[in-house]
Amino acid sequence: MKASLIWSSPRPEMTIAVAMRRCYSTKTIEEIEVELEKKGPEYWRFLLTKCLQDKSLDVLEHFTMSLLLEGMAEPEMSAVLRRFQFIRAADLGGSGWLVSVNARTLVELWRDRGGRPLAEPIVAELRRQNVSPLFNDLAFGEGAVAG
Repeated sequence: MKASLIWSSPRPEMTIAVAMRRCYSTKTIEEIEVELEKKGPEYWRFLLTKCLQDKSLDVLEHFTMSLLLEGMAEPEMSAVLRRFQFIRAADLGGSGWLVSVNARTLVELWRDRGGRPLAEPIVAELRRQNVSPLFNDLAFGEGAVAG
């Protein structure tokens, strides 16, 4: 199966970090963004690690992406869509799909034996495009937090 990234949230790690901080703060989003910029990527790493360890995955829903998937038969995609209700997919004919997914669902796919075959090419494409390298490392790479 091949995945080609069409679009993703800009600055996904910052988006997730803002969502995490906003949950417990009365500051404006703009104030939180300034604070996070000052603290830098190591603080974002801390927040992302905490999110993945605590299984507070709801903030990951703010990082979304759209991809073209090729090489997945309709029965396989139907089975995935039944199990992972937050994936949106449009059949492009043959074995091509236009898929929208958020990072929470991608993590859940990655951690699930049946979902992993779909997650792997998506993660590989995010890495190839250098989208969310910090998140990818923590969620899917060497520094991955066990699910």
